[in-house]
Amino acid sequence: SWMVCDMVEKPAKVAALMAQWLVNGWCRETIFNLKLPMKKRYEEVSHNLAYIQAQLDEHGINAQIQARQLYHDREEVTVHVRRIWAAVGGRRD
Repeated sequence: SWMVCDMVEKPAKVAALMAQWLVNGWCRETIFNLKLPMKKRYEEVSHNLAYIQAQLDEHGINAQIQARQLYHDREEVTVHVRRIWAAVGGRRD
């Protein structure tokens, strides 16, 4: 199941919501946008991606995170997170 999100909201709030959905198993894959602030854009995106990764790690969830700033909209970063199967036999993340 997928979660697609394009909220006009602070990037920290969107990152927290997406982490919550992934941790709770409400979706296995998500694509969402982080709106960029006027200043310290790289730092903000890095912080939010690190937060998502930390939440996944804390709950033992194996996932792949990709982020791209797409050409058509330079005021946001599009993020794709995919939970992947565990390397341990018989266990599903």
